[in-house]
Amino acid sequence: MASELEICAAAFFRIQGKDVVVEEEFRMSIALNYKWMSVKEADQLMKTLLGSGIIVKSNGYLKPAKDLSAIPVPIAYRPSEELRKQLSGTVKVAAPSKTSAAPKDLFVEMLDIAVDHGIPRGKFVSESNILKKKLGVETVVAAIIILRDNGIDTKELEERAYAQILLK
Repeated sequence: MASELEICAAAFFRIQGKDVVVEEEFRMSIALNYKWMSVKEADQLMKTLLGSGIIVKSNGYLKPAKDLSAIPVPIAYRPSEELRKQLSGTVKVAAPSKTSAAPKDLFVEMLDIAVDHGIPRGKFVSESNILKKKLGVETVVAAIIILRDNGIDTKELEERAYAQILLK
């Protein structure tokens, strides 16, 4: 019998229709597209799945560590409240060993900055996605433009985004 984490991973990749995603796509799909949980919980889900070996990270991409197609997924699957509590820290979960000290994702940092400056979380994410598609740029670039247009100093973020994009 598959664990709920395995079912969750199987459901995610089935809905996505592909076996490889980037971290940001994982996080934003779980939180904003499927509305399964918050961005913070989605980030913790990703770390937990990596730590438990259900998914692996290779060359900046997340993919299942094994074939998840045989795992039965209920129709209209949503993670249980128990799993969400585990991810939010209300209930202790076996913490991933190496990944828990990973640096904060740049876009998530920008999201926090936007919220701190009074920009609603959902508005910032949707405007970033719209601008990304409209200009054909990386999400972090679109996010920087939105922050800058709202009067927020983005110099340090620009340098970090540039370095992140060069690494791809």
